[in-house]
Amino acid sequence: MKKFDDLMSVKNEIENISAEEAKERLNDPNVQFIDVRDKESFSKGTIGNAIHMDRGLLEFYLAEGSPLESDIFKKNPNKEYVVFCGVGGQGTLATKTMQEMGVKNVKNITGGMAEWEKIKK
Repeated sequence: MKKFDDLMSVKNEIENISAEEAKERLNDPNVQFIDVRDKESFSKGTIGNAIHMDRGLLEFYLAEGSPLESDIFKKNPNKEYVVFCGVGGQGTLATKTMQEMGVKNVKNITGGMAEWEKIKK
């Protein structure tokens, strides 16, 4: 079995930003926040205009020809996508997956919503 530290080493293969850096992008129309937490967590509150893309279905949202395919990435290829989860792990893996599936300019918020909650005021 793969060790957790090995799994999370992908954080070195993606671009990570701090919650403060994410906050600076909050009202930028060229930035789309993507919340990969479960639907229940998303419904309790999210960051700005974030769209929900459950981590467990992410590949289906991204794969061409999938019945769940989202056209957001095709319609907005030049946008910056800022991904986050609860504490950073799922966001890290989701960002790597998005990169591997061809999404350009995708970043992960280090520490996810937990870090956002500390600075959101």
